[in-house]
Amino acid sequence: TARAIVSFTDSYTQIKQIKQNEQQDSESISSLTDIASSLQTLRNQIWENNTSKQVIQIPKLLKSLSALSRYKVETHLREEIELQRLKVRHWSRECLYWIQDNGDAQDQTEIVNVGYGRVMSISFCTAGGKGEEQDKEIFNGLRSIYWFLSDLREGRNNDYQPSFQPLPLLARRSEEQIEEEGANEEIEAQMNNNGYDSNIMSNANWAKEVVLNHFILGG
Repeated sequence: TARAIVSFTDSYTQIKQIKQNEQQDSESISSLTDIASSLQTLRNQIWENNTSKQVIQIPKLLKSLSALSRYKVETHLREEIELQRLKVRHWSRECLYWIQDNGDAQDQTEIVNVGYGRVMSISFCTAGGKGEEQDKEIFNGLRSIYWFLSDLREGRNNDYQPSFQPLPLLARRSEEQIEEEGANEEIEAQMNNNGYDSNIMSNANWAKEVVLNHFILGG
């Protein structure tokens, strides 16, 4: 599973670097379906077996998940292709989310290094067609940002997750990633989004509390 994900990402990155257009792309529905299935399997393993540490230690896998979470987010083709692309992005983000949720202090460092704040911001940055337009992805992205920054700022100490002390330097780096994506303005915009049974609006308020108020107070 991990090998397939890394191999797919390497191929995608090489094609992207030489700037081949959509017609020259070897992308197919079957290849996207296969990689989305591999990502879903990996997410289930992380979630059910608490394997964050093992996943992080697999060479290039974390960077691959970060790259695939943004897979062709700005391009839109026929519906069936785009649906599979969305699944690739969704399951990549889910893998990263559960690595963060189940991870210790070192794991938090690793996901910040691959741009976790930027990755999750893209899911709710809908302005100008830049990011996801699906309500579920917006909901999940706002939720992830809130819990992630709360963990980094306050530390974690409970009975069901690895404990660690506050990690203010990681929090600041993540805030910078979020700001670079223009996500602060988007959080404000999502506070008027009554989609997903108004849960987007609620998550946006939580995200504003943990992100925007911090900037207002001067970091």
